[in-house]
Amino acid sequence: MNARIHPWVLKGGQKVLAYRILIAEDEFLIRWSLTEALSQEGYEVLAVENGREAIETGRSSDFDFVITDLIMPETDGWGVLNFFRQAQPAPRVIVITAHGEDDTERVAKENGAWAYVKKPYVIDRIKEILRTPVA
Repeated sequence: MNARIHPWVLKGGQKVLAYRILIAEDEFLIRWSLTEALSQEGYEVLAVENGREAIETGRSSDFDFVITDLIMPETDGWGVLNFFRQAQPAPRVIVITAHGEDDTERVAKENGAWAYVKKPYVIDRIKEILRTPVA
């Protein structure tokens, strides 16, 4: 899981890597808010409204990170996680949900999720995760 090489951008006087990020989220306001916030951070962001569109997009484009909701129409976040876990090169998948049970985080990580974030306060947490050095 090596990060792709992307240009560095200056953000707040600091150099940050301009990761390519795919967001799969059926709730418009969360999808829009995440897209805007991450784009303002200098990331290249593409957003889709369901898991089927995320998988279709993933077949033709590479991403460094995929942020997926678990509960979505057509194909859920588990299907998105499974697809991208097998992709080459595999992006890091961040799972977000408002419907997680006590063991959902554990199961998500056992199935290849890089991080898990509970809604509704996802933007600041995802920004923090994206700033974490990638080994």
